[in-house]
Amino acid sequence: MAQTYVFDAELVGYRGVRRIIAVRDELTLVDLHYALQSAFGWDDDHLYAFWLGGQFWTSCDEHFTRPCSEYGPSARSAAVTLDALGLTEGRRVAYVFDFGDEWRVRLRVREVLADDGRPSPRLLDAVGAAPPQYSPLKVGAA
Repeated sequence: MAQTYVFDAELVGYRGVRRIIAVRDELTLVDLHYALQSAFGWDDDHLYAFWLGGQFWTSCDEHFTRPCSEYGPSARSAAVTLDALGLTEGRRVAYVFDFGDEWRVRLRVREVLADDGRPSPRLLDAVGAAPPQYSPLKVGAA
């Protein structure tokens, strides 16, 4: 039976800026990446990665990226489907977009629901205004 994962996505360093995104289990981390891009208003012009352990910049076993060829033979592709990852409610996932500016998003699987056939991925809720991608006010910017 098809399922939909509902993710809470909190923009690290920006209190109160979060999104709730629903993604069908047959879609990939790449699709989740595109949903996050759209939800936070970012251009898709930088590398990105996910860590299934919920911590940023940890082991390769938890690390998925695209294009994975940039990281050698041990890199794991973000083209993996969500249903292959063993995600359960409460699971934390770390996401980094733009390895230079390092936009960090803490993801948490809020719910796993039976798929209702609605479009996916989809933004369910947006709280707080995300700063512009190339903002001089970025937390940690020089």
